[in-house]
Amino acid sequence: MLILALVPILMGSGLAIQTAINSRLRMYVTSPYLSSAISFIVGAVFLLVLTLLSGQSPLISSTIITSNPWWLWFGGVVGSIALTANVLLFPRLGSIQTSVLPVFGQIIMGMVIDQFGLFQSPQLGMTSTKVVGVVLVTVGMLLATGIIRNRVKVISEINTSRVGRIGWQLFGIVAGALTSIQTAINGHLGAVLRSPMHAAMISFTIGAIILVIVTLSIRVPVRQNLMIAFNSGIGNWWIWIGGILGGSYVFAGSWLVPQIGTGQVVVIALFGQLLFSALIDQFGYFGSHVNRISMIRVIGLVILFIGTLITHFM
Repeated sequence: MLILALVPILMGSGLAIQTAINSRLRMYVTSPYLSSAISFIVGAVFLLVLTLLSGQSPLISSTIITSNPWWLWFGGVVGSIALTANVLLFPRLGSIQTSVLPVFGQIIMGMVIDQFGLFQSPQLGMTSTKVVGVVLVTVGMLLATGIIRNRVKVISEINTSRVGRIGWQLFGIVAGALTSIQTAINGHLGAVLRSPMHAAMISFTIGAIILVIVTLSIRVPVRQNLMIAFNSGIGNWWIWIGGILGGSYVFAGSWLVPQIGTGQVVVIALFGQLLFSALIDQFGYFGSHVNRISMIRVIGLVILFIGTLITHFM
């Protein structure tokens, strides 16, 4: 069980690294939609290769398609929305709320999915102990991301009207909820296909198709932007591997959800995500700005870790 608990921490760390990499890639290709499309295409190809190497067929029989609920194929759709959301939210809400609101949506939706067994996930009822754990996770998250300490900064970063801001804030929460929904859907898809890897490949392929359509429909100069990215980022080969990390996250989630539940996967992965985000800030990895870790953020991570342990093990 302890080993299973470590997997979501690695998933979360990969997600934090992917976010930093995709942010850097977006600087080169200039379009958030093209950046997300590249990430999904790389992830889909990576998972396709793994699927073929495992001896499985990447195709799906018509029987599986017709005998399962329609929502089983929407993991890639909601995943593509969630991946692009951060880039859209940042200039409207500022850095802090862009981080906190989706995470809050992940936690709440993960617990709702477990409580009612949505998307045919394992039904894990809410207990008073889990409530305490979730409260600690929320408090730790607020401290670790700095939203409590930087209330004034949050207000100063916002550049939209009050009504528009509320709409974008709700979208941030919904985007986080979509991440939990994607995890639950792909978990069931992995069980149906009897292969978490195949399920992750299908999800990423659908997401890649959606993002390519969006990118082309808004007339992004794809060839020109890609040439600029290749010429400018030739020394930063790692800007192209975000999709591999994202594909690994989806694959691991598809494998793990049927075993420990959506809520627990999301909450434990959250700890890994915030921990590695703090390390990226501290040392300026992947071309990000250095933002030294304060004691209040360390305390927040400790509280978050305690809440994670309570939620998972008690």
